[in-house]
Amino acid sequence: MLESAPNFSDRHHLPRLLPGEILLEVKEVPPFSPSRPPSSLRELERLARVKAGGEVGQFGPTMASLALERFENETVSPELKKYEVLFGRDSLRVAIDLMPIYPLLAHATIHALAELQGITTHVGREEEPGRILHEARNPSDPIARELTEKRGWQWPYYATVDATPMFMHAVYLYSSTVSSGETILNETFTGRDGEQHTIAEAFRSALGWLERRLDANKEGVVEYCSPLPKGMENEVWRDSWDSYSHADGTLANRKKGVASTDVQQLSYDAIMDAARIYETFFLDTEKAAELRTRAERLRETILDIFWVDEKGGYFALGTDRDEQDNLRQLKIRTSNMGHLLRSRLLREERYRPYREAVIYQLFSKEMLNVSGIRTLASDEVRYRPGSYQNGSVWLWDTYHIAEGLRTHGYYGLASYLANKIHDVINVTQKFPEYVRGDDSDTPLLNTRVIDVWDELHERVNRVEQPPQEVQAWSVAAEIARDYYSGRVPDQAYDARAVRLEEAILATLPDRL
Repeated sequence: MLESAPNFSDRHHLPRLLPGEILLEVKEVPPFSPSRPPSSLRELERLARVKAGGEVGQFGPTMASLALERFENETVSPELKKYEVLFGRDSLRVAIDLMPIYPLLAHATIHALAELQGITTHVGREEEPGRILHEARNPSDPIARELTEKRGWQWPYYATVDATPMFMHAVYLYSSTVSSGETILNETFTGRDGEQHTIAEAFRSALGWLERRLDANKEGVVEYCSPLPKGMENEVWRDSWDSYSHADGTLANRKKGVASTDVQQLSYDAIMDAARIYETFFLDTEKAAELRTRAERLRETILDIFWVDEKGGYFALGTDRDEQDNLRQLKIRTSNMGHLLRSRLLREERYRPYREAVIYQLFSKEMLNVSGIRTLASDEVRYRPGSYQNGSVWLWDTYHIAEGLRTHGYYGLASYLANKIHDVINVTQKFPEYVRGDDSDTPLLNTRVIDVWDELHERVNRVEQPPQEVQAWSVAAEIARDYYSGRVPDQAYDARAVRLEEAILATLPDRL
């Protein structure tokens, strides 16, 4: 056990330590400065392993990230090459956001994930029938070997609860906007069992996984709890081990089930998508009606369990359970609440008060900074501006929220946020995974690795690190932002939305 912190001479701007934390190491990482402005199209081509934009999707889904190109004599830190593989969630986010522009990429992503879809129950892989994977690595790759040795993960690794409903949504969107349902759903692929299957079968299998998860939970929500002693702690997009906590900073109890609010929203939309497909393609109106009833029940549960009537009202990050199995809200304000705006969950007029409360929260001084929406409000206990997901700003996250605002007609607020993505890219000359969530007047990247020892949890916590330089969903956010610019109004026109939008915009500083 460590008894004292090293004697660092320069503690200027070091992150605040929580009780029981001891500073271990601060290491400066000289930032790489590109010699030319970044090109979103060029980086998308690299991520998709093609030479021209028209080929995007020809060789499958995008990788999750890359380091920027360098001259032959310039080295790249291994830390900037951690995610050059297929991640289910990341590839789906890119495919969905770019579907109108690169339909071939969406098609390739759907097929690739169907080919790798779970077919059996396997604890080491956390594989389950119908489940869409978290990440696919060659077992012999150095990162895969290290994760297997230190954490027991086996490959492909399936520990995610959001990729499966996202896969269902991607299939629905493709079948309803790019091609007729019959075209994609009747297409075949070779599954992990070596047999031929249709995309329709993959869709049914994904729905089966989702329904089993919902039915296994007494509240009827999707929870996660890794069966591995060192499995993925948080099986959602906020997957850092300390990103789910209570208002007092206590981490969520991962020995019991944890439910994330945004996963319930994804599940709601996926069930509604399934109802439409069952009705129009499978011609099963009885199942479609059953699914719509299930979706409505889930919506009522979300509003009942995850809404917090405090601080003006907001959606909690999620729920966990105490040792007696009692449900507890994770009452912290995070960017995740903004994801519900892009859903059909709150689209009806009767849910406008929920939408408006969330919008006011997102544009509060605690949530908004120069780069976008903070992952965690600045007045929460675990907020650290340089952290991975406890106060940093992720470009895709901000874009996702902007698209939700557009869904409800808040075009001015949506443009305000979307333009921040462009500003970050221009200032950093990269497509970063995330940027700092501090109160600086310009977007900033981490340039240090900072490790602390957490005595309570007896583990090292890396509370600050440089981001990946080219993150696929950051590239996709910028391309989609540019695509929709000029195609949608630049301000709200519903009278009530106009009043809210003008009231908020009047309090905000001009963008860069």
